[in-house]
Amino acid sequence: MLLLGWLSTAVVSYGQNVQAIQALVDRRVPFLHKKVIIHAIGPTPGDTASYFTRNQRLYINASSTISATYALGDYLRTYCGISLSHTGDQSAPPSSLPATNGVIPVSAQHTYRYALNYCTYNYTMSFWGWKEWEHELDWMAFNGVNLMLAPMGTEEIWQHVLQDIGYSDEDIRKYIPGPAFNAWWLMGNIQGWGGPVSDAMIHRWTLLQQQLLERMHELGIQPVIQGFCGMVPSTIKKYFPHAAVVDQGNWGEGLIRPVFLLPGDTLFPRIAALYYHYMDQSYGDRTLYGDVKFLGGDLFHEGGATGGIDLPSTAALIQTNMQQYHPGSTWVLQAWQDNPKKDFLKGLDKQHTLILDLRGDADNNWERTGGYSGYPWLWCSMVNGGGTVGMEGRLLRILLEPGRAKATTAGSSMKGVGIVPEGIANNDIMYASLLRSAWAKEPPAIDSFLKKYIISRYGKYDADIYEAWQLLLQSAYISHTNELTDAYESIFCARPDTNFITSVSTWGSKKLPYDPAIFSRAADRFVRAAGRFTSSETYRYDLVDIVRQVIALKARLLYAGIMKAWIAHDLPSFKIAGQQFISLLKLQDRWTATNSAFRLDTWLEQARGMLPDDKDKDLAEWNAKAQITYWGPDSNPASLVHDYANKEWSGLLNDFYLPRWLLFFDYAEKRLKGETVAWPDFFSLEKAWARRHGMPAAMNGSRKPGEDCIKILPEIISNIK
Repeated sequence: MLLLGWLSTAVVSYGQNVQAIQALVDRRVPFLHKKVIIHAIGPTPGDTASYFTRNQRLYINASSTISATYALGDYLRTYCGISLSHTGDQSAPPSSLPATNGVIPVSAQHTYRYALNYCTYNYTMSFWGWKEWEHELDWMAFNGVNLMLAPMGTEEIWQHVLQDIGYSDEDIRKYIPGPAFNAWWLMGNIQGWGGPVSDAMIHRWTLLQQQLLERMHELGIQPVIQGFCGMVPSTIKKYFPHAAVVDQGNWGEGLIRPVFLLPGDTLFPRIAALYYHYMDQSYGDRTLYGDVKFLGGDLFHEGGATGGIDLPSTAALIQTNMQQYHPGSTWVLQAWQDNPKKDFLKGLDKQHTLILDLRGDADNNWERTGGYSGYPWLWCSMVNGGGTVGMEGRLLRILLEPGRAKATTAGSSMKGVGIVPEGIANNDIMYASLLRSAWAKEPPAIDSFLKKYIISRYGKYDADIYEAWQLLLQSAYISHTNELTDAYESIFCARPDTNFITSVSTWGSKKLPYDPAIFSRAADRFVRAAGRFTSSETYRYDLVDIVRQVIALKARLLYAGIMKAWIAHDLPSFKIAGQQFISLLKLQDRWTATNSAFRLDTWLEQARGMLPDDKDKDLAEWNAKAQITYWGPDSNPASLVHDYANKEWSGLLNDFYLPRWLLFFDYAEKRLKGETVAWPDFFSLEKAWARRHGMPAAMNGSRKPGEDCIKILPEIISNIK
């Protein structure tokens, strides 16, 4: 046996990094310092571990670092009521080490447990520093993630590549996006939007990536690093007039996409050689970062044009190029809309390809495609479209479908599961359930699953919370059949219109997939427990989230009354309903102010804290504001992505959404009085708000920022009954 904390060496046999596990313990659960004993077991087909307690010590037998950290996390969640999450940590230590009363086995049922979407890097992580990333990786380790998207730092690689092929500094900066829009650049949707960025900002991403990769290597999490698949600046012909490219058009109705450089062109291998040279220069130290085994990058994403090219040979050439620089690596592709195209797959080597079925929780694309024609694939769950604030997710599908998929013929090439949220700062249960079920031999019974989740989430079991979660499973987390995966958005966040608004954003859910009365009952039961969980960070977050959704659902009813009065030309009723709507919006602003996760200033302070230079601060702040409002571009008020990342946040409600609604009500009342009045210029208001620097005036308004949610709960409830 080896006692964690008494070791001088970093690595024991079979790949455990004991020092990394020790550091994880000391960071997150210091009460276990020198109380965890790790024993290395021989090589196994997958990640396997077991644990037990004896004499106030925890013993873990594990085949790998990640299986040891998962076992540690399982013990903490199950026996200690301790867990990390993106929405608060439950970390109060027990008075003594709880006994397991036997050996508890844990074994991964899937080769890969994957995490993150390109969009997550912006809708949640745009302005993260090492503190947030360190917490994220610790959370991944406790939940057994062993494969994670890690494309940061690609900006500096491209800066060097373009410099070497003769690009001007101005054209380079027109290609690299701003800090809130990197994801869509990496996916080939946009270029330059949100910039131009400084050298300091570009280098910051590289330094963060180096820290990430080093810690991931220590914890046994493989990174998916961005590879080169042929997307280049649309200005490429300015420098290479004869380059063979396929124009990819616009994205989002107004944003210019990069172009696709055909791999048969002589410029392709030249750029590829430079790209991988600079990538290896930054991340090639195998001692620190390990081998590059997975490369990301997609073509023809969300409407990209194939231009009549030979898809199989194109795919083969790109993958051969990847193998030249990183032999044995796997190309990780996103299955989204009609990609990867069937003919494209024909050119790929199955041994070096992995497909992410992003919509596993929403449809059965893996089944319709016969398991992607036998190519290795992962069953993934994508929630939180745009990182919007909304409780949603098909929880039973998360728990049951991966097992069903694995047992089918199409599942013979299934290699694992993945969480691919567009934003990861809410709906914790969706990530916890999928990742933990990946270690369960049988789908868990829902009752036992919820009880275990409650203990890990709030520190102890509570009957009222259990009943609330049973009702949430029948409402917010019902496995509905709506095609779209996004939450049913808050009407407060919609750009007003004289036509009845069904969804706030283009792809938002257009109908509520559950009975709001059931959700209201869930909220009532959850609220009953408030006095017993005053010191619980996670309970407070969920309380604010649940009551926020009750308020948002009531606002939909008021909105229906407003539109009924508008259609009937009933000015008195319109005014009364409008006043009630505005009062409720202000109440929501006050309520969400009680938790920093629901406050605009939290997001803006992250943005302005990225770098010390005022110019960088201002650019980051504008990126932060533009992303959550009109998104882009500046030239199109009807852009498909406007309000896509809407946020029901305090400060944003009062400073941005309220003025839009007040303009609408003023316009509508004048129209109902028979006056001739111009339609409000919402787009100009939105752009001006995003460009204005400094915290919104509303953050220093008459309401009391930082009020205690439990203390004001009775008043809030009385106002929404």
